[in-house]
Amino acid sequence: MYLSISIDVPARDGTAFAQLGRLADRVEGAAADFVLLARANDGGALEPGRLEAVVTLPWITRRLATPVVVAALPALHSVPFHIARALSAADFLTGGRAGWMPLLGGGARFDAAYGDVYHLPSADAVAKHDDFIRATRALWDSWDQDALIIDKASGAYLDSAKVRRVDYRGPFFKTMGPLNAARPPQGHPLLVRDLDDVAGSAIPADVVLGGVDQVAGGDARGAVRLLKTTAATVAQAEALVREGRAEGLHLMGADAIDLLEALRLRHARRSAPGATARARLGLDMPANPYSKKVTA
Repeated sequence: MYLSISIDVPARDGTAFAQLGRLADRVEGAAADFVLLARANDGGALEPGRLEAVVTLPWITRRLATPVVVAALPALHSVPFHIARALSAADFLTGGRAGWMPLLGGGARFDAAYGDVYHLPSADAVAKHDDFIRATRALWDSWDQDALIIDKASGAYLDSAKVRRVDYRGPFFKTMGPLNAARPPQGHPLLVRDLDDVAGSAIPADVVLGGVDQVAGGDARGAVRLLKTTAATVAQAEALVREGRAEGLHLMGADAIDLLEALRLRHARRSAPGATARARLGLDMPANPYSKKVTA
């Protein structure tokens, strides 16, 4: 059974990072499989944390040495080039344990912070969300997986024939590329989706979070399914996992860390630390369509 939890910087004061560090140490000790750098709103849907997750992720992976670490991002207010470069670095830093969760939640908060230029009619939100994912992935695909050589003896750094422009053109984002960072060890960091946040998206996720009716539906599309669970619903959720309705639990609520520690005593870790996130979950490396064009 996979066990997942989301953590965030506590209320902003002089002890915030010390508190987050102690929480991360408990999560590491309890052998969580996934850690989401996110927070839950009053309705239970996840939103980006108080600090930008791509900034927090490199710092916190010193404390989280074994779980898959997922950065929750404001999908409508992020720039593909910035996110592609930051997550490529994070995936190298973690040995292939990085993930990302582009979210729509908290939009009003980010509109206020970023200005009117980012305001978008709600009817266009999912389309921009999907375009953001496609543009970011195109930048990762501007490098072949084996483009880096790093041969000290010869002085060769990369095979330039395996780095290319992609000229991605979508309804909201256009990027020529190439990215000024290598393709991540996983090809693409793990894509995680909260089904309470995005409905109707055309892009399958690698991991989905939601209620039992959601993760059993079409939006799961073969993804690893995690049931949103609190202390009040954990017994029922464990039974549903045993029935094969999901592969794990995403623990929520004020006592989520206590619940994680208790569950780990009952359930051995399913995934082996040390492998990349995709290897742990049995997921294939994403194909690079631009490589196929070059070799066709």
